[in-house]
Amino acid sequence: MSAHAIPDTPEVRARMQAGQADGMRALGLHGPTVEPWEDGYRAAAAADSTFEWWYFDCQFDDGSTLVVTFCNKPHTDPGGPLTPTVLVIRQHPDGTRSHVEPVFAAETFSASTEKCDVRIGPNTVTGDLDTYRLHLEVDGLSADVTIHRHAPSWRPGAGITFFDAAKTHYLAWVVPVPYGTVEASITESGTTVSLRGTAYHDHNWGNHLMGSFLDHWFWGRAHIGDYTLVYVRMTTKGLFGLGQIQIPTFFLARGDEILTDDLLPLRLATSGEVEGPGHQTYPTRLEWTWERGDDRIALTVTDPRLIEALDMRGHRGPLSAVLHAGEHPEYYDFTADADLDIRLGDLVDRVSGRTLYEKMMFR
Repeated sequence: MSAHAIPDTPEVRARMQAGQADGMRALGLHGPTVEPWEDGYRAAAAADSTFEWWYFDCQFDDGSTLVVTFCNKPHTDPGGPLTPTVLVIRQHPDGTRSHVEPVFAAETFSASTEKCDVRIGPNTVTGDLDTYRLHLEVDGLSADVTIHRHAPSWRPGAGITFFDAAKTHYLAWVVPVPYGTVEASITESGTTVSLRGTAYHDHNWGNHLMGSFLDHWFWGRAHIGDYTLVYVRMTTKGLFGLGQIQIPTFFLARGDEILTDDLLPLRLATSGEVEGPGHQTYPTRLEWTWERGDDRIALTVTDPRLIEALDMRGHRGPLSAVLHAGEHPEYYDFTADADLDIRLGDLVDRVSGRTLYEKMMFR
């Protein structure tokens, strides 16, 4: 089944604007500016049917990384009981890595609806959009991490996408820290290191199995020169009798100014497909283009290096495993070269750097 892009027409723009306005009212949002409560516990009133996670990604100057996710329950079981986990992936400069995801008792979980203030066992994160502080104690690793935001907090419109005509099944998203700096003290095996680097933080929640309405997605972020980018293309399974739909999302900022988050002009062309782990493939060249009138943005991503591959079948229940036995859901995480060419009004610039992106495949 071939997928088609959402057409960039006045009629489509009008429908999307009306839909986003409805979403803003329904969610109690007060305009495009993200407020601290939006990074609070959004699933609190429907925790029995909603998954939620707070994701933090730190890239340190010594070449090491730290990825942390606070989660109320698996996204594969939104209707299941509260099952709090803290995922910690630590990669060292020599490439060695640890990946732990301990499960904690439900009564050790708490989260505020007023701001980001989450506790899972001895692990905590608090933040007010400007500054975040994490404390971790998991499987022989302890850490204290402080993140300072340096790009505008952002959400795409109302930050919610519905995947059924009744508008009951959804996936929601806010990006409190598209780009920031980080300071961390990490202790492993009795040795403590102090590190500095860059960081990213986003926050997702939803109430339906993502694999039931999504085929795959490409999602990436970058900070190149003075520019911060977030770029996404989700490809759905057949929706609303229209077949597969490609849903883009785009954010480009310079310093503390958002240059555009107009998603409709974004397109992706891929080439150089190669075999990857888990019976899946991935492209070695991604050409993201954004064009509207005389304005044009091009992000060319090349020479990807696979840094993580996860077999997502291990996250299924027994019945789901039987029903989807012929599928190979897989998650790939990459770092790659990136060339960014910008022509927006009087702004003309070209910069090069690195980007992090993922390909998530649900079948």
